[in-house]
Amino acid sequence: MLIDTPDPRYRPEPEPEREPWGLRHPRARVALPLAGCTVCFAVAYLVPPFITFLLTIAAIMLFFDGALALLPTGDGLWSNKQ
Repeated sequence: MLIDTPDPRYRPEPEPEREPWGLRHPRARVALPLAGCTVCFAVAYLVPPFITFLLTIAAIMLFFDGALALLPTGDGLWSNKQ
């Protein structure tokens, strides 16, 4: 009365956890939001006022996203948690 169970020795190895995108591409993590910010500000001059307002808000959000990506992580600013 044997039960057909797979042998744990022959299981495939678990896949290693991938690094987050921002850690794999640190320059792009800063450059892409700042480029998007520039594009939003450039296009904002060519569209009606309400769209200009929305593009300006998006540009400001992209700017701060790129600027905050420059802050240190890990052993830097965020390591002291209580």
